[in-house]
Amino acid sequence: MKQLQLLLAIIPLLMLATIPNVSAGGPRLDYYSDSTKEGAACWVDGYDSGFAGKYDRQRADECSNEKYDEYNVSWDYACRDGGHTEEECNDFKNNPVDIEDFEALKSENDRTCYDAGIADGEAGKPFNIDRSSGCSEFGGIGGGYKGGYQFGCETHTTENSCELLIEGEENFCPDHPDIVACVNFLHNATNKIPESPVGPCSGMGDPRPGVICLQESNPEKYCLRYDNPVFCNTIGDLCDPDGFVKPEYPYCTK
Repeated sequence: MKQLQLLLAIIPLLMLATIPNVSAGGPRLDYYSDSTKEGAACWVDGYDSGFAGKYDRQRADECSNEKYDEYNVSWDYACRDGGHTEEECNDFKNNPVDIEDFEALKSENDRTCYDAGIADGEAGKPFNIDRSSGCSEFGGIGGGYKGGYQFGCETHTTENSCELLIEGEENFCPDHPDIVACVNFLHNATNKIPESPVGPCSGMGDPRPGVICLQESNPEKYCLRYDNPVFCNTIGDLCDPDGFVKPEYPYCTK
């Protein structure tokens, strides 16, 4: 038994050893955990300038003496996150510029992401998940790409319609069963997510008082999202505008 306990204690340490040697905090701050102070600054400068599509060779040369060459490594990641093609990134490197104020790049990128969101929203384009993901570090102005898209979209349609475009039916509709645009999706059983057969919240929920599962706290929302006929045929799976199960659906209470 002691050997088993020792093994169980060692496993988490081994798992930690396999995690990449970077800091947590999003790609802009994911410099190596043992980077020097200057190396960390090089990483941030590289990310901000790469995202902006600017390459400062002098700054890159300064940072090349650091252990991980953080400016160039970060720059390559950021150039892709900025939505630039490989050809464009190579062109930026071949045509370097002198960046006088690296700190200003953060605000510049914030504005770029916000404006891109507004343009897509106003044009009625689909919400660009990749662009939003790439802009995850730059939400300082109006909520970044996502906030800009919401603002631009609302110039020609409703707030809920725009949120639906951003979140998608799977994520938005279970929280908004009263929205007309969600009716077809929610009433189509094939759109439900299979309920996991394992875990404390599987089946009818966890009987322990300290564990509150979704089917216990909000059974209507749970049944709109998950395919659990054993539970939902008893509780109900269609909601009225106030979020309660409609009594006129008898198959919900078999």
